[in-house]
Amino acid sequence: MGWIAACVLVVLLLPILGMILFETLEAKYEVKQQVEKVEQLRRQIENSERKKNRDKEPNSISDHIVFDRVRRPLPLQVPRPKELE
Repeated sequence: MGWIAACVLVVLLLPILGMILFETLEAKYEVKQQVEKVEQLRRQIENSERKKNRDKEPNSISDHIVFDRVRRPLPLQVPRPKELE
């Protein structure tokens, strides 16, 4: 009798777990689409702000177009002191 009850539980739980998994994956896909839309809108707003700011005279260094870019560290070769070798 125990095996029959176990089989009935498995038969009932598998579709329920499948539905939960499907709904979770569907929600994850919808969230991903919404995040992509928000990122696209954010980029459009930033680009329009940059276009507006290019026409006006910069008030400070931080408003200047050249200084608005992200700085990357320069790959400099630094010689090691002989004491550490």
